[in-house]
Amino acid sequence: MLRILGNPKQFCEGVTRREALIAGGLGSLLGSTGSASAASGTVQPKAKSVICLFLFGGWSQLDTFDVKPDSPVETRGPYKPIASSIPGLPVCEHLPRMSQRMDRVALVRSVQSDDANHNTSLILTGHHATVGGTAIKGINPGIPRDRPFFMSALQHFLEQRGQINDRVLPDHLCVPNRLGLLEGYNRTGPYGGLLGARFDPVCTQFGKTGEYLFQPDGVNVESLNFTPAGASLSPEITLDHLHRRTDLLQQLDSQRREVMKSPATAHYGTWQDRALNLMTSDQFRRALDLRSEPVAVRERYGWNLFGQSTLLSRRLVEAGVPLVTSIWDCTKESQEIAGLSWDTHWDHFKASEGWLLPGLDQALSSLLDDLESRGMLDETLVVCLSEMGRTPAINGRSGRDHWVGSYCALFAGAGIRRGAVHGRSDKIGAYVADLPVSPQDLLATVYHLCGIEGEAQIYDHLRRPQSLYADGKPISGIMI
Repeated sequence: MLRILGNPKQFCEGVTRREALIAGGLGSLLGSTGSASAASGTVQPKAKSVICLFLFGGWSQLDTFDVKPDSPVETRGPYKPIASSIPGLPVCEHLPRMSQRMDRVALVRSVQSDDANHNTSLILTGHHATVGGTAIKGINPGIPRDRPFFMSALQHFLEQRGQINDRVLPDHLCVPNRLGLLEGYNRTGPYGGLLGARFDPVCTQFGKTGEYLFQPDGVNVESLNFTPAGASLSPEITLDHLHRRTDLLQQLDSQRREVMKSPATAHYGTWQDRALNLMTSDQFRRALDLRSEPVAVRERYGWNLFGQSTLLSRRLVEAGVPLVTSIWDCTKESQEIAGLSWDTHWDHFKASEGWLLPGLDQALSSLLDDLESRGMLDETLVVCLSEMGRTPAINGRSGRDHWVGSYCALFAGAGIRRGAVHGRSDKIGAYVADLPVSPQDLLATVYHLCGIEGEAQIYDHLRRPQSLYADGKPISGIMI
């Protein structure tokens, strides 16, 4: 993701913003120097790659994997439970495919947190955002000081081990868009934060504000094209033209050697080269090209943006990208439920049975099937998260509101105990009754399975060590 961050005015290493601009031009600010991190010892990693499926808005525990058939109708809603492949574990009737695959996943039914807002920073980093809470329209000045997205932290530690250096493919991709892009927000959470902007995910970009992209048949197969923002060549730019631009940059390089001696600019050349590689790499373009997939496979995932993005996630991991995030995002800030993702304050059941549950059921089940059939599931960790759940009470608009007393998360793949069910909520799915889990615990589980020990630290902008795990502890009951 190519971004210019609005602060600080002077980097920790002592190079001013003006010197940074002289040193690299705007395009070379792919790297950030606001923080560094400490090396950590490792445990034996189970996961070689991670796919994160993030459902923005807050999925309902009661209408997915923590159904309460014996609760009052005003709580349980109109949906019936169906048996799953785990004896005694019913799921919602609108998840028929996942019902037969619950013995391949680990279900956590006891997540709880202290923030019932769209604080994606809390669920994705384990900490509250420093500025702006949930989102800011325009540049968010708090992002460089926030804790890192857990996928960015994984990238950092894998890079420290020398496992993902000097690659043509990105180490960390986010599809189909940067979180909040279609709404016009810079939402907190999925950034490198203290680790620096070079650990932001490379994000593809697709669609326009307000388009119904996540509904059935929401994407046109002929127009679906995933391209990293800023990495596509406009029609008038030929490769010769691009190389001439490269020559100009090389000329500029020869005039800035003194500034480049600063540690603050140590990664400029690397990240400038990587940006050019993304624009010209046949390998990367092939990985992004879904047209090479059989039509039947694409249909299984669903002709909607989340389904096709989840399929793309499998393709990218298969091509060698170790960290991929697929986001089901809002497309418009309005009262039209069709654009609001999982944030179903009204017409909850219309959206749930119309596209939310069928879309998730198709995409997640197909991903598990494909990873299994390709022999990739034992080395790929799949994490399905949302920032909160929904209220047990159904409001007067046939909706469910924000809720953090108890909600769910799913894990599958590398190091995960198949068929594990961790925790329990009360009889109406309101509060945790047994084995509570925090957002920090969820992330600690991911870190542990990727071989990062609990003593791992990062540094803040004042060079103070901060625990990566914070108070989180891996959920032993769902791991092998």
